[in-house]
Amino acid sequence: MRQFKFLSADYDEPSTTVKLRYGFDDDLVFEECFIFNNAPAITSTEQKQALEICIRNLHLAAGVSYYKAFAPAAIQIENNQLSPAEARFFEKFYFKGLGEFAYKNNLDLRDKIHFPVATQTPVAASNFPLKKCAAVPIGGGKDSIVTLESLKQAGEAAVMFSLGHAAPIQKTMQVAGLPSIVVTRQMSPVLFELNKQPGTLNGHVPVTGILSFVLTVAAVLYDFNVIAMSNEHSASVGNLQVNGLEVNHQYSKSFEFEQDFAEHVATYMLKNLTYFSFLRPLSEIAIASLFAKLEPYHAVFTSCNRAFSIQEHNRRTGWCCDCPKCRFVFLALAPFIEKTKLINIFGKNLLDDTTQETGFRELLGLQGYKPFECVGEIKESLLAFRALSSNSAWQGDDLVEKLTAEVTQATSELEELAVFLHSYSDNHALSQHYRTLLDAFSRT
Repeated sequence: MRQFKFLSADYDEPSTTVKLRYGFDDDLVFEECFIFNNAPAITSTEQKQALEICIRNLHLAAGVSYYKAFAPAAIQIENNQLSPAEARFFEKFYFKGLGEFAYKNNLDLRDKIHFPVATQTPVAASNFPLKKCAAVPIGGGKDSIVTLESLKQAGEAAVMFSLGHAAPIQKTMQVAGLPSIVVTRQMSPVLFELNKQPGTLNGHVPVTGILSFVLTVAAVLYDFNVIAMSNEHSASVGNLQVNGLEVNHQYSKSFEFEQDFAEHVATYMLKNLTYFSFLRPLSEIAIASLFAKLEPYHAVFTSCNRAFSIQEHNRRTGWCCDCPKCRFVFLALAPFIEKTKLINIFGKNLLDDTTQETGFRELLGLQGYKPFECVGEIKESLLAFRALSSNSAWQGDDLVEKLTAEVTQATSELEELAVFLHSYSDNHALSQHYRTLLDAFSRT
C-alpha cells in the first residue's frame, strides 16, 4: 500500500514561481509549478505571511491531481499540520471532487480519504488589505464573457485572469481590452509518464477548485479583493446517483463548493477576499441568451475542452463538433442566434448530423445519463430543443425531425422557454450590489 505525501511548498520570488512537491512512499516525487507572470515584488511582512497561508492551502488542493494516481488510504503532510475543521474541508474536496473519477475507476473512496489532524489551533485568516477590484477568470467560453461584460459595462474595476493562455482565452482578452493576469501551470512530467504505466489510475479532478486556490495566491500578489466566478445554478445538479451518493462532474463549480470555499477562505486564509459566482442565479440557457447579444465575441469564443488540453501538443483549434460540450453549446445558442451565423461559428450543423444522435439523446435525457461534462440540465436542453424545433429554419434537419416527437412528449409539463429564461434561482451568494448589476445587464 502506497502512502501519499505532501512534501513542501515554496514561493521563489525572483522567478515569481510557486513550487509544490508531492510524493508516494520514497520512490516517487512530483514537482508542480505555478508561474505568476509579472507579479510585483513583495513589499511587507504582512503580505509575505498572507502569501504563505494561501500557498499552504494551494499545496493541499493541487495535490488531488497526484493523489489520484493510486488513491491510497494513507496520507502524510510533512510541511504543516491541519486542524480538524481544515482536514474535513479537504477530505470533502477530494471525496466529492473525485466522484466521477471514483465512479469510472470502480472505487469507493468513503473510507480512504483521511487527512491527518493535529490538536493545534487553526491558522487564522490574514487581515492583509486588498484593493477594490474584481478578478474574473476567463476560460474562453460564453459564461466568463457574460460576467466580464456585465462588470465592464457597469464601470466596475475588473481584471481578467487566466490559468494558461490557450488561443480562445487570448482572443477573448483581446476583444475585452481590460487588464489581465496570466498564471502558467506546469504539472510534473513524472505524472504524465506514470499515467502510461499499468496500475496507475486516471480521471477527472476538480480543476475549478484548484483554480480557486490559485486565485487566492494571485489576490495577494496582484492586489484584488473579489473573485467573480461564472458558474450557473445548473452546475449544482449531479449526473447520476451511485450507492446513494450523487456524482457531479461539476462539483467544484457547484453552489455547495462555492459556499464551503468562501467560508474556508474567510476563516483560514484571507479575511478581505470575497468569492462568489456572479452567474449563479441564472441557468445555462439564460446565459446563452445573454451571450447571443455579445457579437464581437462570437468569432473568438470556444467551450470545447479539446482546445484546452493540459499538454499543448494535444490542443486543437476551434470546435471539435463531436463532444458533449460542443453539442450542448450549439443547442443552447440555437434559439437565440440566426441559424446561418451559428453554423458559421461552429463550422458545422450538429443537428443535421446523424452520428450525433446518441450524444443529443443523452443531453435531452432520452437515454443514458447527463454526460460527464460542463453541460446544462436536461430540462434546459429539452426547452432549447423544443424552441428550435418550432422554428421553420431548423425543421428538416435530420435530428430535429427524428427527436421532435419524443422531446414534445418529454416537455409536455415543462414551462415555456421564455418563462424559464427569467426564472432566477434563490441559491446564490450575490450581494445586493452585484445582483443589481446582473439584473441591469440581463435587461440590456
